[in-house]
Amino acid sequence: MISHFEMTDLGLTSYFLGIKVCQMASDIFISQKKYTGDIMKKFKMDTVKPMMTPAEEKLKLTKDGTRNFVDATYFKRLVGSLRYLTSTRPDITFGVHLISRFMESPCQSHLQ
Repeated sequence: MISHFEMTDLGLTSYFLGIKVCQMASDIFISQKKYTGDIMKKFKMDTVKPMMTPAEEKLKLTKDGTRNFVDATYFKRLVGSLRYLTSTRPDITFGVHLISRFMESPCQSHLQ
């Protein structure tokens, strides 16, 4: 490709699109630890208690009958950020998919 395009070899990638890349002889590790921290700060969730699992067992989300709605734009931005995070965190994919179903009229219970 160098013969057809002007380019510079920068060596091995260490950071790409918010993903930290650690390359070794036979392994490649990817992480979004910084991105995760940035999301937590951006959505003012950096003081919440961490959980060992991404969702409670037997959790069933429904449309909130109390109509305790949250800002839909805030919720959509949060879900979008979480969806990007699933590229390195497959363990949260189910939970993110679950809350994605409530993008039009999100309620406080969907943020829990």
